[in-house]
Amino acid sequence: MTSVTAHTTTSEAGKTAENTGTAPAFAIVVAHGLPSNPEPLDKAVAALATKISHITLATGIAVRGATLAKRGSLECALSEAPSGVPIRIYPFFMSEGYFTQKVLPRRVAATSAQAVSFLPPFGLDPLLPSLCARRASAALTQRGQSPSEAVLVLAAHGSQTNPASADATRSVARQIADMGIFREVRAGFVEEVPSITEAARGIGAAPAVCLPLFATSGGHVEDDIPEALAAADFRGILLPPIGEDSDIPALIAAALT
Repeated sequence: MTSVTAHTTTSEAGKTAENTGTAPAFAIVVAHGLPSNPEPLDKAVAALATKISHITLATGIAVRGATLAKRGSLECALSEAPSGVPIRIYPFFMSEGYFTQKVLPRRVAATSAQAVSFLPPFGLDPLLPSLCARRASAALTQRGQSPSEAVLVLAAHGSQTNPASADATRSVARQIADMGIFREVRAGFVEEVPSITEAARGIGAAPAVCLPLFATSGGHVEDDIPEALAAADFRGILLPPIGEDSDIPALIAAALT
């Protein structure tokens, strides 16, 4: 994503809310970010928030973006909330876990005394499975391949300590499988079994597509997943992470409104 500085002010959101008769609100999309290099992803989430604001402004919701990895990013976003306006936090994470349930609420409470509501994380959004299916199906069709003959491999993070991560991925996989679009839907993980290599192995020359279930790019998406697929002799399509899809601003806007 290209960095775009948010230009919709909270006062503009308030005026729009007055014009439409809706109550103003303030939302923050919060991603984890990359601790070793926090700036690029922090800018990417800010750019995403700007795109969401263009959709939600008519309903009086101003949106900002922040990451936990960049020092002061979340606190700066919280400071922009007008006094008395409720704050909605959208965790741009693939599942519930330590950061969404412990770190994020603690840092919000330490910075703001305003009313705050936490929405379910991105990975649990009910619109996510259909978006994943559409994107994978379109990639196959563009290559002249039939989705009904193809294997979809969902590459996710997983966790050795928190089953919620894999559970969220398996839920998405089940919902996509129930759609009956693909011949088979598999899930593989970076940090638990089955690994991505195991999930992608044995497909051979059959049509296949791998969709990373990650909110943002990073080491896993850019290095671990391609290496795992190469080890499996995967010859299919590797898509960008679903969190960078062009339909994500509309999906998050729907959740916020």
